[in-house]
Amino acid sequence: MNIQKNIPLKDYTTFKIGGPAEYFADAKSIEDVQEAFAWAKENNQPVRVLGGGSNMLVSDAGLKGLVIKLSLDKLEFNEDKVIVGPGVVLSYLLNQSLSKDLTGLEFTAGIPGTVGGATRGNAGTYGVAMDSVVQKIKYLDENQSLQEITSKDAEFAYRHSIFKTKDWIILEVELKLQKGDVKAAQELVKERLQYRQDTQPNLPSAGCIFKNVHFKDVDLKDLKVKNIEIDKFDKFKKIPAAYIIEKAGLKGHIIGGAQVSDVHANYIVNQGEATAEQVIMLISFIKQQVRDKYGVQLQEEVQLLV
Repeated sequence: MNIQKNIPLKDYTTFKIGGPAEYFADAKSIEDVQEAFAWAKENNQPVRVLGGGSNMLVSDAGLKGLVIKLSLDKLEFNEDKVIVGPGVVLSYLLNQSLSKDLTGLEFTAGIPGTVGGATRGNAGTYGVAMDSVVQKIKYLDENQSLQEITSKDAEFAYRHSIFKTKDWIILEVELKLQKGDVKAAQELVKERLQYRQDTQPNLPSAGCIFKNVHFKDVDLKDLKVKNIEIDKFDKFKKIPAAYIIEKAGLKGHIIGGAQVSDVHANYIVNQGEATAEQVIMLISFIKQQVRDKYGVQLQEEVQLLV
């Protein structure tokens, strides 16, 4: 295993922000991952795992210990079953599945990142997420032993899975898709990609910064009094974080090189020289303003790595 030193992590994140990894390994197989962990244990180094680099913000000081980039790109189709490595990019998986006349992944259209990160965070759109297609997950547990878990036991919830609470590393995901109307699926994907292009920024970002707000977590009557149009969001029983942030007058707000996107208010964009500290300050400011104006406590969807 080639262990490198002082590798800039901004080159491996969609935010283009972050200091160096003290040690860095690019793992292309399960054996590579196991070897990297063995090296870390032998050298008494902590381990952090990196996938596609979306949905995360890396500290300006970088990360101590060993950062393992999961580049496992296995992709096997067996009728409606798909075995896929965590390093496979979602857009590639979607296109390959459609080319095999398999549908069910249309909800991933436009979601940045890899299968591993999407499974860990149960990524989704339009009320559909990874838990709708995941069957089994092969992983490395905290003792570096190979294990397997079913979707039922993965504790999937909104933007959550058991992998967010355990030191487990996703190594392989089994998906179940279905034969369907591929032309209709392709049209839907095309529409959604166009919508994302029209409504989301093209500057470096980590994707959506905050989770959308569940009806059950807020005082709906109070929000109505404060001119939040609750009825608009009754279908999914969630208020988009972007809507609340924009209502609070924060669209376009800037701290240093970090800006609340003037295209989509739930994105913070890197205008070129943004630091992690500036992004964190902007996140804190947004949360404080929204809390003061609407009594809503926003929760980060982005993962902070320090």
